[in-house]
Amino acid sequence: MKNFGFFIGMILLAGCAEMNDKHDEFLARGETVYIGKVDSVIACPGNDSLLLKYYISDPRAKTLTVYWGFKNAFSKTFSIPPHQATEPLEASFGAADSITEENYTFQLISSDLSGNKSMVFETSASVYGSIYQESLLNRRVLGADFGVAPGDITVNLAPALTNDEAGMEFYYTDRSNNPVTEYFPHPETSLSLADVDISKVVQYKTVYRPEPTAIDSFAANTVPMDMKFILSLNKPVTIQSGDLYSTGAQHRAANAVDGNYALNADRWLSANNTNLHYLEIDLQGEYPVNSFKTWNGTSDGYGYVLDRLILKAWDGSAWITAHDSGTGNTDPTYGADFPTVITTKVRFETYTMTRLFEIQVYYIVTH
Repeated sequence: MKNFGFFIGMILLAGCAEMNDKHDEFLARGETVYIGKVDSVIACPGNDSLLLKYYISDPRAKTLTVYWGFKNAFSKTFSIPPHQATEPLEASFGAADSITEENYTFQLISSDLSGNKSMVFETSASVYGSIYQESLLNRRVLGADFGVAPGDITVNLAPALTNDEAGMEFYYTDRSNNPVTEYFPHPETSLSLADVDISKVVQYKTVYRPEPTAIDSFAANTVPMDMKFILSLNKPVTIQSGDLYSTGAQHRAANAVDGNYALNADRWLSANNTNLHYLEIDLQGEYPVNSFKTWNGTSDGYGYVLDRLILKAWDGSAWITAHDSGTGNTDPTYGADFPTVITTKVRFETYTMTRLFEIQVYYIVTH
């Protein structure tokens, strides 16, 4: 039994020796020390560039190495200066670091003066460039209205195309012949320009920021702005005495300038004869006029063609003809452009019973 016990003891000692052999290799390397890793990162993308704002609270961390690319083929090391734990530090990258327009995954490892490293902190970021730039479109301008003061205009806009839109920049010449640049951050449906010389080109571009934290902005191409001023909307109107089909509200003359051209119950109906019928519109100021359009039919099946349509402008002493369609018109939504006239009021004339859903008088500037 003593020999058997001795034999068992020797086996246990041999087993322990083998176990120690397995640990000796790691013990020979010494204890692995990890320092604190990066606490958080904010990615700030730019135009073929990137800024990483990072926070690290471990005071032992003296350098930061950032790895990226396939199998971490690229790396860049930054010194970590003395700082407060709540103070953001920056790591920047650009073309010299082979950073181009792409989506990236970055691994950040901090080190101390003894070479001890932290665990990996991983973050992703996008970099933008020419591909993003070429995808940008300008926000659509719907039209414009004259303001109260000479040269003041209100620009009416379609909704923003994307959430990336940051603003719009306008370039124009004021009435003293000075160049003006105005930037409007996040305009909604309209914006105002002051003291504009509308005889000269007004240009604009839409500015985009691909992410809220982006360090660069991008813009669509600068383009000339075509302006369409509606001068007749809700302006005072007069007609010949008694020139109404009925005295009902659905037939009154003011319906022709209220902006609604789709309702059969909202139009001006003249008397039913072939005499001269006219609708005179007071523009309430002196304006250039070079276009008009009439609606004499609606989408719900009501179509009333006027054989002849005439638009006249007041020159201060007499009515001058700005446009005469001649007889034979077959278009229920007739419109025409004509040379610009400066006037304070216009008159629309016909010689058949007039069913006028709407008339709009414009000053249109195109480039």
